[in-house]
Amino acid sequence: MKSKNGKKSKTSKTPKSDPTSASCTRNVYSVLDPNTSWSDHPFHTQVWYHTLEDIYNLWKEDYFDYVLDIRPLQDITIDNAGTPLLLEGWETFHIPGSYPINVFPPDTPATEVEMLVDFASSNVCKDARIFVHCWSGISGNMVAKTLIELGFTNVHAAGPQGSAGMWDWKTAGYEVTMGDTFNAMEPRLQPACIDMCEA
Repeated sequence: MKSKNGKKSKTSKTPKSDPTSASCTRNVYSVLDPNTSWSDHPFHTQVWYHTLEDIYNLWKEDYFDYVLDIRPLQDITIDNAGTPLLLEGWETFHIPGSYPINVFPPDTPATEVEMLVDFASSNVCKDARIFVHCWSGISGNMVAKTLIELGFTNVHAAGPQGSAGMWDWKTAGYEVTMGDTFNAMEPRLQPACIDMCEA
């Protein structure tokens, strides 16, 4: 198509969004614009927060480039004030298409993080739109801050923490993959962003 001055006019490669899509209707919370009804929810600089329902709707629309699951591969049991608490691992159930990064315990310093699927090894991965989660949202929120410290630039998390993780996702009836096995050699577990800058 030519414009009036005879030069080719540029057409947008981005399709117009549906005004009813989650991308257009979601609420976004941050350290500058916190959700005041989320008491006891720490907001971290450069992390974007959404309700779990908005996260799910965004996920259905392929809004996120990658979903990072901080949980270990296998189930573990921890002491929860004298009562054993089962923490199911990624292989037991996970969000379809998610990548296990196994950053647990969640207070692991950024300098000591060794991801199972190493998203931190690539600047392309660090600039991707990431949703990070755990069981209930508490550990996931801690790791969201760690990802920022590692240089990630577009980190999203669900809130409020304590009721916005994998357990809540499953309870809401959202899609899950059950009984999976991690194999680092499988193409589905090798994100394209890792190799994009290799010669």
